[in-house]
Amino acid sequence: MTEDLAIFIDWENIYISTVSEYNSKPNVSAILEKAREYGRIVSAAAYADWTEGDFRQAPPTLYSNGISPRYISARYFPGGRAQKRRTNSIDVMLAVECSDFLHNHPQVDTYVLVTGDGDFIPLVSLLRSQGKNVVVIGVSEATSYHLIESADHFISYSSLLEEDRAARTPDREPKKKTTDPYGELVRAVEALKKGGKTRVLGQVKQQMIVQLGSFDERNQGFKKFKDFVVEAERRNLVNTVDQDLELQVYLPDEKVPEQSESDLAAEEPRETAEASAGGNVRTNGQASGHENSRDGRAAREAEEAPAPAEFDLLEDLTPYELKTITQSVANLRQPASFVEIFGSIRALDERGELELTREEIGDVITAMLDADFLNRVRAKPYKQARADMTFFALNKDKQEVKAALNGG
Repeated sequence: MTEDLAIFIDWENIYISTVSEYNSKPNVSAILEKAREYGRIVSAAAYADWTEGDFRQAPPTLYSNGISPRYISARYFPGGRAQKRRTNSIDVMLAVECSDFLHNHPQVDTYVLVTGDGDFIPLVSLLRSQGKNVVVIGVSEATSYHLIESADHFISYSSLLEEDRAARTPDREPKKKTTDPYGELVRAVEALKKGGKTRVLGQVKQQMIVQLGSFDERNQGFKKFKDFVVEAERRNLVNTVDQDLELQVYLPDEKVPEQSESDLAAEEPRETAEASAGGNVRTNGQASGHENSRDGRAAREAEEAPAPAEFDLLEDLTPYELKTITQSVANLRQPASFVEIFGSIRALDERGELELTREEIGDVITAMLDADFLNRVRAKPYKQARADMTFFALNKDKQEVKAALNGG
Protein backbone atom coordinates (compact mmCIF):
# COMPACT_ATOMS: atom_id res chain seq x y z
CA MET A 1 0.00 0.00 0.00
CA THR A 2 1.34 3.43 -0.97
CA GLU A 3 2.23 5.64 1.98
CA ASP A 4 0.85 9.15 2.32
CA LEU A 5 3.24 12.08 2.42
CA ALA A 6 3.16 15.83 3.03
CA ILE A 7 5.47 18.44 1.53
CA PHE A 8 6.56 21.65 3.23
CA ILE A 9 8.59 24.06 1.09
CA ASP A 10 10.73 26.89 2.45
CA TRP A 11 10.30 28.77 -0.81
CA GLU A 12 12.58 31.65 0.04
CA ASN A 13 15.44 29.29 0.94
CA ILE A 14 15.15 27.02 -2.10
CA TYR A 15 14.56 29.96 -4.45
CA ILE A 16 17.64 31.87 -3.33
CA SER A 17 19.74 28.68 -3.37
CA THR A 18 18.79 27.63 -6.91
CA VAL A 19 19.19 31.15 -8.30
CA SER A 20 22.59 31.52 -6.61
CA GLU A 21 23.95 28.11 -7.62
CA TYR A 22 22.21 27.38 -10.94
CA ASN A 23 20.92 30.80 -12.03
CA SER A 24 17.41 29.37 -12.38
CA LYS A 25 14.16 29.27 -10.43
CA PRO A 26 13.11 26.10 -8.57
CA ASN A 27 11.69 23.38 -10.79
CA VAL A 28 8.43 22.60 -9.00
CA SER A 29 7.53 19.68 -11.25
CA ALA A 30 10.87 17.96 -10.63
CA ILE A 31 10.47 18.37 -6.86
CA LEU A 32 6.97 16.87 -6.89
CA GLU A 33 7.99 14.05 -9.22
CA LYS A 34 10.79 13.04 -6.87
CA ALA A 35 8.54 13.30 -3.82
CA ARG A 36 6.05 10.89 -5.40
CA GLU A 37 8.69 8.17 -5.28
CA TYR A 38 8.16 8.13 -1.51
CA GLY A 39 4.36 8.03 -1.51
CA ARG A 40 1.07 9.70 -2.38
CA ILE A 41 1.09 13.47 -1.89
CA VAL A 42 -1.87 14.42 0.30
CA SER A 43 -0.73 17.94 1.22
CA ALA A 44 1.79 20.44 -0.10
CA ALA A 45 2.49 23.98 1.06
CA ALA A 46 5.10 26.64 0.26
CA TYR A 47 6.02 29.55 2.54
CA ALA A 48 7.19 33.04 1.51
CA ASP A 49 6.25 36.71 1.33
CA TRP A 50 4.49 36.54 -2.04
CA THR A 51 4.29 40.35 -2.34
CA GLU A 52 8.05 40.63 -2.88
CA GLY A 53 9.24 41.12 -6.44
CA ASP A 54 11.12 37.84 -6.87
CA PHE A 55 8.22 35.76 -5.59
CA ARG A 56 5.16 37.47 -7.11
CA GLN A 57 5.01 35.20 -10.15
CA ALA A 58 5.22 31.95 -8.19
CA PRO A 59 1.69 31.45 -6.67
CA PRO A 60 -0.11 30.65 -9.98
CA THR A 61 2.48 27.98 -10.79
CA LEU A 62 2.27 26.57 -7.28
CA TYR A 63 -1.54 26.45 -7.36
CA SER A 64 -1.53 24.66 -10.72
CA ASN A 65 0.74 22.00 -9.21
CA GLY A 66 -1.43 21.48 -6.16
CA ILE A 67 0.82 23.43 -3.79
CA SER A 68 -0.83 25.88 -1.42
CA PRO A 69 1.13 29.16 -0.99
CA ARG A 70 1.29 30.33 2.64
CA TYR A 71 1.82 34.06 3.02
CA ILE A 72 4.38 35.23 5.59
CA SER A 73 4.95 38.98 5.66
CA ALA A 74 8.48 40.36 5.75
CA ARG A 75 9.26 43.22 8.13
CA TYR A 76 11.95 45.84 7.85
CA PHE A 77 13.88 47.47 10.66
CA PRO A 78 16.63 50.12 10.77
CA GLY A 79 20.14 48.81 10.36
CA GLY A 80 22.32 46.93 7.92
CA ARG A 81 24.22 48.09 4.86
CA ALA A 82 21.05 49.28 3.12
CA GLN A 83 19.92 51.14 6.25
CA LYS A 84 17.18 48.55 6.77
CA ARG A 85 17.14 44.99 8.00
CA ARG A 86 14.66 42.40 6.70
CA THR A 87 13.18 39.58 8.74
CA ASN A 88 10.22 37.22 8.62
CA SER A 89 8.76 34.23 10.43
CA ILE A 90 8.88 31.62 7.67
CA ASP A 91 10.81 29.09 9.75
CA VAL A 92 8.46 29.48 12.70
CA MET A 93 5.26 29.29 10.64
CA LEU A 94 6.44 26.28 8.65
CA ALA A 95 7.45 24.44 11.83
CA VAL A 96 4.18 25.30 13.60
CA GLU A 97 1.97 24.20 10.70
CA CYS A 98 4.04 21.05 10.18
CA SER A 99 3.71 20.16 13.87
CA ASP A 100 -0.03 20.83 13.74
CA PHE A 101 -0.35 18.65 10.64
CA LEU A 102 1.61 15.90 12.43
CA HIS A 103 -0.94 15.71 15.25
CA ASN A 104 -4.04 16.08 13.07
CA HIS A 105 -3.02 13.59 10.35
CA PRO A 106 -1.36 10.60 12.06
CA GLN A 107 -1.88 8.45 8.94
CA VAL A 108 0.77 10.44 7.04
CA ASP A 109 4.05 8.53 7.32
CA THR A 110 6.48 10.62 5.26
CA TYR A 111 7.35 14.31 5.41
CA VAL A 112 9.31 16.04 2.64
CA LEU A 113 11.02 19.29 3.69
CA VAL A 114 12.33 21.36 0.79
CA THR A 115 14.99 23.54 2.39
CA GLY A 116 18.65 23.71 3.31
CA ASP A 117 18.18 25.63 6.57
CA GLY A 118 19.77 24.00 9.61
CA ASP A 119 17.18 25.69 11.84
CA PHE A 120 14.78 22.90 10.89
CA ILE A 121 16.85 20.21 12.66
CA PRO A 122 14.57 20.30 15.76
CA LEU A 123 11.55 19.84 13.48
CA VAL A 124 13.22 16.85 11.83
CA SER A 125 13.94 15.39 15.28
CA LEU A 126 10.31 15.89 16.32
CA LEU A 127 8.99 14.15 13.20
CA ARG A 128 11.37 11.22 13.55
CA SER A 129 10.59 10.86 17.26
CA GLN A 130 6.97 10.27 16.20
CA GLY A 131 8.03 7.48 13.85
CA LYS A 132 7.85 9.53 10.65
CA ASN A 133 10.15 9.19 7.66
CA VAL A 134 11.80 12.54 6.84
CA VAL A 135 13.11 13.41 3.38
CA VAL A 136 15.02 16.66 2.82
CA ILE A 137 15.41 18.14 -0.66
CA GLY A 138 17.92 20.96 -0.96
CA VAL A 139 20.78 22.46 -2.92
CA SER A 140 23.81 20.52 -1.69
CA GLU A 141 26.18 23.48 -1.67
CA ALA A 142 23.74 25.56 0.40
CA THR A 143 22.40 22.91 2.78
CA SER A 144 23.47 22.51 6.39
CA TYR A 145 25.38 19.24 6.67
CA HIS A 146 23.88 18.78 10.13
CA LEU A 147 20.44 18.87 8.49
CA ILE A 148 21.61 16.26 5.99
CA GLU A 149 22.76 14.03 8.83
CA SER A 150 19.54 14.41 10.82
CA ALA A 151 17.18 13.41 7.98
CA ASP A 152 16.35 9.85 6.92
CA HIS A 153 17.02 10.73 3.29
CA PHE A 154 18.64 13.70 1.58
CA ILE A 155 18.09 14.45 -2.10
CA SER A 156 20.33 16.90 -3.88
CA TYR A 157 18.43 19.34 -6.06
CA SER A 158 21.07 18.90 -8.77
CA SER A 159 20.15 15.20 -9.02
CA LEU A 160 16.56 16.21 -9.76
CA LEU A 161 17.76 18.35 -12.66
CA GLU A 162 19.89 15.50 -14.00
CA GLU A 163 16.99 13.04 -13.81
CA ASP A 164 14.66 15.52 -15.51
CA ARG A 165 17.22 16.17 -18.24
CA ALA A 166 17.80 12.44 -18.77
CA ALA A 167 14.05 11.80 -19.01
CA ARG A 168 13.70 14.44 -21.73
CA THR A 169 16.59 13.08 -23.83
CA PRO A 170 16.90 9.36 -23.02
CA ASP A 171 18.54 8.43 -26.32
CA ARG A 172 21.12 11.21 -26.27
CA GLU A 173 22.34 10.74 -22.74
CA PRO A 174 25.36 8.42 -22.63
CA LYS A 175 25.36 5.83 -19.91
CA LYS A 176 27.37 6.96 -16.95
CA LYS A 177 30.23 4.85 -15.79
CA THR A 178 29.70 3.22 -12.44
CA THR A 179 31.52 5.35 -9.92
CA ASP A 180 33.66 3.94 -7.14
CA PRO A 181 32.12 5.24 -3.88
CA TYR A 182 35.40 4.83 -2.02
CA GLY A 183 37.23 6.78 -4.68
CA GLU A 184 34.63 9.53 -4.38
CA LEU A 185 35.11 9.53 -0.61
CA VAL A 186 38.84 10.13 -1.04
CA ARG A 187 38.15 12.83 -3.62
CA ALA A 188 35.71 14.51 -1.22
CA VAL A 189 38.27 14.56 1.58
CA GLU A 190 40.87 15.97 -0.81
CA ALA A 191 38.47 18.72 -1.91
CA LEU A 192 37.68 19.69 1.69
CA LYS A 193 41.38 19.69 2.57
CA LYS A 194 42.17 21.93 -0.40
CA GLY A 195 39.38 24.32 0.59
CA GLY A 196 40.51 24.39 4.22
CA LYS A 197 37.08 23.16 5.36
CA THR A 198 36.13 21.02 8.33
CA ARG A 199 36.11 17.31 7.57
CA VAL A 200 33.53 15.97 9.97
CA LEU A 201 31.35 13.12 8.70
CA GLY A 202 28.43 15.31 7.71
CA GLN A 203 30.63 17.69 5.74
CA VAL A 204 32.32 14.79 3.93
CA LYS A 205 28.97 13.25 2.99
CA GLN A 206 27.72 16.62 1.80
CA GLN A 207 30.78 16.97 -0.46
CA MET A 208 30.15 13.49 -1.90
CA ILE A 209 26.57 14.52 -2.68
CA VAL A 210 27.90 17.63 -4.42
CA GLN A 211 30.22 15.45 -6.51
CA LEU A 212 27.76 12.67 -7.33
CA GLY A 213 24.44 14.51 -7.26
CA SER A 214 23.20 11.99 -4.69
CA PHE A 215 24.71 9.43 -2.35
CA ASP A 216 23.16 6.96 0.06
CA GLU A 217 25.44 4.68 2.04
CA ARG A 218 22.62 2.14 2.31
CA ASN A 219 23.05 1.42 -1.40
CA GLN A 220 26.55 0.24 -0.49
CA GLY A 221 25.28 -2.07 2.25
CA PHE A 222 25.85 0.22 5.25
CA LYS A 223 23.26 1.44 7.75
CA LYS A 224 25.21 4.61 8.62
CA PHE A 225 27.67 6.82 6.78
CA LYS A 226 30.11 6.30 9.65
CA ASP A 227 30.17 2.56 8.90
CA PHE A 228 30.99 3.32 5.27
CA VAL A 229 33.90 5.57 6.33
CA VAL A 230 35.17 2.96 8.81
CA GLU A 231 35.24 0.40 5.99
CA ALA A 232 37.25 2.88 3.89
CA GLU A 233 39.65 3.24 6.81
CA ARG A 234 39.99 -0.54 7.00
CA ARG A 235 41.02 -0.44 3.34
CA ASN A 236 43.68 2.18 4.21
CA LEU A 237 42.01 4.82 2.05
CA VAL A 238 41.40 7.33 4.86
CA ASN A 239 42.15 7.84 8.54
CA THR A 240 39.64 8.96 11.16
CA VAL A 241 40.25 10.69 14.46
CA ASP A 242 38.00 11.92 17.27
CA GLN A 243 38.59 15.65 17.42
CA ASP A 244 36.51 18.53 18.80
CA LEU A 245 33.79 16.05 19.87
CA GLU A 246 33.27 14.81 16.29
CA LEU A 247 34.83 12.17 14.06
CA GLN A 248 36.99 13.82 11.40
CA VAL A 249 38.41 12.24 8.25
CA TYR A 250 41.99 12.59 7.00
CA LEU A 251 43.98 11.24 4.08
CA PRO A 252 46.45 8.40 4.77
CA ASP A 253 49.50 10.57 4.08
CA GLU A 254 48.34 13.37 6.38
CA LYS A 255 49.66 13.79 9.87
CA VAL A 256 46.82 12.85 12.20
CA PRO A 257 46.61 15.20 15.21
CA GLU A 258 47.83 13.65 18.43
CA GLN A 259 45.10 12.65 20.84
CA SER A 260 44.94 14.24 24.25
CA GLU A 261 44.28 11.91 27.17
CA SER A 262 41.76 14.37 28.55
CA ASP A 263 38.48 15.34 27.00
CA LEU A 264 35.77 17.90 27.52
CA ALA A 265 33.78 15.89 30.01
CA ALA A 266 36.89 15.11 32.07
CA GLU A 267 37.97 18.73 32.29
CA GLU A 268 37.25 20.57 35.51
CA PRO A 269 34.73 23.37 34.89
CA ARG A 270 36.46 26.74 34.71
CA GLU A 271 34.23 28.24 37.40
CA THR A 272 35.05 25.38 39.76
CA ALA A 273 38.76 25.69 39.07
CA GLU A 274 38.67 29.40 39.80
CA ALA A 275 36.79 28.76 43.02
CA SER A 276 39.37 26.17 44.08
CA ALA A 277 42.13 28.68 43.43
CA GLY A 278 40.29 31.25 45.53
CA GLY A 279 40.40 33.77 42.72
CA ASN A 280 36.80 34.95 42.82
CA VAL A 281 35.43 33.51 46.08
CA ARG A 282 35.78 34.93 49.57
CA THR A 283 36.27 32.71 52.58
CA ASN A 284 32.68 33.32 53.68
CA GLY A 285 31.42 31.72 50.47
CA GLN A 286 30.16 34.94 48.85
CA ALA A 287 31.15 35.73 45.28
CA SER A 288 33.48 38.62 44.56
CA GLY A 289 34.53 40.07 41.21
CA HIS A 290 31.92 39.58 38.53
CA GLU A 291 28.39 38.54 39.55
CA ASN A 292 26.15 36.39 37.42
CA SER A 293 22.78 37.95 38.08
CA ARG A 294 21.18 36.91 34.78
CA ASP A 295 19.81 33.73 36.22
CA GLY A 296 18.59 32.94 39.72
CA ARG A 297 20.13 29.51 39.73
CA ALA A 298 23.54 30.81 38.65
CA ALA A 299 23.42 33.51 41.33
CA ARG A 300 22.61 30.95 44.01
CA GLU A 301 25.45 28.72 42.86
CA ALA A 302 27.90 31.65 42.96
CA GLU A 303 26.86 32.47 46.52
CA GLU A 304 27.10 28.92 47.83
CA ALA A 305 30.21 27.97 45.79
CA PRO A 306 30.20 24.27 46.72
CA ALA A 307 33.03 21.98 45.65
CA PRO A 308 33.77 20.14 43.53
CA ALA A 309 30.61 20.95 41.51
CA GLU A 310 28.33 23.96 41.80
CA PHE A 311 25.30 22.05 40.51
CA ASP A 312 23.50 19.67 42.87
CA LEU A 313 21.29 17.05 41.22
CA LEU A 314 18.89 16.64 44.13
CA GLU A 315 18.61 20.33 45.01
CA ASP A 316 18.71 21.99 41.59
CA LEU A 317 16.56 19.45 39.73
CA THR A 318 12.99 18.48 40.50
CA PRO A 319 12.29 14.74 40.95
CA TYR A 320 10.60 14.78 37.53
CA GLU A 321 13.62 16.40 35.85
CA LEU A 322 16.04 13.96 37.49
CA LYS A 323 13.88 10.99 36.50
CA THR A 324 13.51 12.23 32.91
CA ILE A 325 17.25 12.87 32.47
CA THR A 326 18.29 9.57 34.05
CA GLN A 327 15.86 7.55 31.96
CA SER A 328 17.01 9.37 28.82
CA VAL A 329 20.64 8.43 29.52
CA ALA A 330 19.60 4.85 30.34
CA ASN A 331 18.01 4.51 26.90
CA LEU A 332 21.37 5.17 25.22
CA ARG A 333 23.76 2.42 24.25
CA GLN A 334 26.00 1.82 27.27
CA PRO A 335 28.60 3.14 27.68
CA ALA A 336 27.77 6.34 25.84
CA SER A 337 29.91 9.25 24.67
CA PHE A 338 29.66 12.73 26.14
CA VAL A 339 28.17 13.96 22.87
CA GLU A 340 25.45 11.27 22.96
CA ILE A 341 24.53 12.08 26.56
CA PHE A 342 24.52 15.82 25.90
CA GLY A 343 22.41 15.28 22.77
CA SER A 344 19.86 13.12 24.58
CA ILE A 345 19.33 15.78 27.26
CA ARG A 346 19.28 18.53 24.63
CA ALA A 347 16.54 16.61 22.79
CA LEU A 348 14.42 16.65 25.95
CA ASP A 349 14.74 20.43 26.02
CA GLU A 350 13.84 20.73 22.33
CA ARG A 351 10.71 18.62 22.88
CA GLY A 352 9.68 20.85 25.76
CA GLU A 353 10.11 18.19 28.45
CA LEU A 354 12.84 20.22 30.18
CA GLU A 355 13.97 23.83 30.29
CA LEU A 356 17.76 23.82 30.46
CA THR A 357 20.34 25.98 28.73
CA ARG A 358 23.42 24.45 27.10
CA GLU A 359 25.48 25.57 30.08
CA GLU A 360 23.03 23.97 32.50
CA ILE A 361 23.12 20.70 30.56
CA GLY A 362 26.91 20.70 30.95
CA ASP A 363 26.45 21.35 34.68
CA VAL A 364 24.03 18.43 34.95
CA ILE A 365 26.46 16.00 33.29
CA THR A 366 29.32 17.21 35.51
CA ALA A 367 27.12 16.79 38.58
CA MET A 368 26.15 13.27 37.47
CA LEU A 369 29.84 12.41 37.32
CA ASP A 370 30.54 13.90 40.74
CA ALA A 371 27.53 12.12 42.28
CA ASP A 372 28.57 8.76 40.77
CA PHE A 373 25.50 8.61 38.56
CA LEU A 374 27.96 8.11 35.71
CA ASN A 375 31.21 6.13 35.63
CA ARG A 376 34.05 6.86 33.21
CA VAL A 377 35.10 4.07 30.86
CA ARG A 378 38.09 4.20 28.49
CA ALA A 379 37.53 2.28 25.25
CA LYS A 380 37.91 2.50 21.48
CA PRO A 381 34.83 3.92 19.75
CA TYR A 382 35.10 1.18 17.13
CA LYS A 383 37.44 -1.70 16.38
CA GLN A 384 39.69 0.06 13.87
CA ALA A 385 40.11 3.26 15.92
CA ARG A 386 43.67 4.28 16.74
CA ALA A 387 43.09 5.63 20.21
CA ASP A 388 40.81 5.13 23.18
CA MET A 389 38.34 7.78 24.22
CA THR A 390 36.30 8.37 27.34
CA PHE A 391 32.78 6.95 27.53
CA PHE A 392 30.30 7.09 30.39
CA ALA A 393 28.19 4.27 31.81
CA LEU A 394 25.12 4.84 33.97
CA ASN A 395 25.72 3.46 37.49
CA LYS A 396 22.54 1.40 37.77
CA ASP A 397 23.68 -0.09 41.08
CA LYS A 398 23.45 3.29 42.81
CA GLN A 399 20.31 3.62 44.92
CA GLU A 400 19.43 7.11 43.64
CA VAL A 401 19.77 5.91 40.05
CA LYS A 402 17.51 2.94 40.72
CA ALA A 403 14.94 5.24 42.29
CA ALA A 404 15.03 7.61 39.31
CA LEU A 405 14.70 4.79 36.78
CA ASN A 406 11.76 3.37 38.70
CA GLY A 407 10.07 6.75 38.77
CA GLY A 408 10.71 7.31 42.48
